[in-house]
Amino acid sequence: MAASLRSSAALAAALVLVVSSGFPAVSGGAAAAPGPGRPTPFSAQQDTPTLEGIVRGADAAAAVTALLHRVIPPDGTGGPERSGEVDSVTVGPGGEFQFVLPALLDADAGSDVYFVSVEYDGVLYFGSGITAPEQLDSLYVVQVYEAQEVPREGVDLLMEQRAVFIEFGGDAWFATDLIVIHNESTRTLVSQEGGVVWSYPLPPGATEPILGDGGDLLPDGVTFADGRVRVSGPLPPGGSGFMIRYRLESLSMTIPAPGRTALFEVMVREPSPPLRVEGLAPLDVVALEPGSTWRRHGGNDLVDANLILVQTEDPGPPPFEWIALLTTIMLAMGGVSAYAHPRRRVVAGQAPGLGREALILEVARIDDALAEKPEPGTRSEFFERREALLSLIRTTF
Repeated sequence: MAASLRSSAALAAALVLVVSSGFPAVSGGAAAAPGPGRPTPFSAQQDTPTLEGIVRGADAAAAVTALLHRVIPPDGTGGPERSGEVDSVTVGPGGEFQFVLPALLDADAGSDVYFVSVEYDGVLYFGSGITAPEQLDSLYVVQVYEAQEVPREGVDLLMEQRAVFIEFGGDAWFATDLIVIHNESTRTLVSQEGGVVWSYPLPPGATEPILGDGGDLLPDGVTFADGRVRVSGPLPPGGSGFMIRYRLESLSMTIPAPGRTALFEVMVREPSPPLRVEGLAPLDVVALEPGSTWRRHGGNDLVDANLILVQTEDPGPPPFEWIALLTTIMLAMGGVSAYAHPRRRVVAGQAPGLGREALILEVARIDDALAEKPEPGTRSEFFERREALLSLIRTTF
């Protein structure tokens, strides 16, 4: 995890993030096992709770100081959580450092949390939280990088992954937007005073945006203005993930995706109106938790895309001729899959019918055929048949 020293709240926010996230941030300290060329941690040889670590990426000539922090959880009597700096040392020529912890660790008892911070080239980096004795048996690593200031308006970055979860919240539609951006350089990108490192448009009409808990970015490094999310905190090399949530004017909307996007998914929680996402392929229906299903659309390697969510008309109960056609499709055991797959022979003892599973299977086959981008006329027919199948599932079962 990296934090700019220009923010007075950076350390306080990082304390919360390191302790509560449960996982090391991208630029934070993952533990490394002892091996050739690495010292065996002192704590593995004696009972004294000792944290041995190394700062990687720093110039050997630079004077680097490692700070040990301690977070003391509430004692169960109503007292507040306490935190503060415990000790500091100047790292050795190879980046090595060592701290003797002031108290034993007991993960089962909800013991104190320790972590190390290092300032380098104007950026503050944090290692992962130490909560259990066995973590002291591995070398603690804090990775740092040279910093690079970007133009005031920021730079374009690869959108490594984006997943937008849309659901109805009683009186409006809401989106939970999971974003992973990727710094492909070898330096930590930092903003100019009053500038940003990266910004990105929200869907037109999105209101009340907020930053979600967890993630790799500090809360004071993410703001919202003029319909955009603005990241002013430092971005180390690699991926940085965060989550935002906002209210939507309508389910029918456009999601701008400028630049390069490696993976984009839109998931809509059911029940919801019939919907298609222009620019993405319909994939499947997934259950993210018991009793919760989401219609999933996805695409890869998008460039300067505009994804359009279009509500289609609910066809209502299918007319008699559609039921007859669907029965014929089921009995033929080929259905619309014949457009994309060879016709299969029906196996004796597995007579098809209009069961719910068979109907869902046909919907999946239509989705497979749509993913192969058929001609516009055939595509329209697929959508009509798909909606009829879904309507039959809803009204019959």
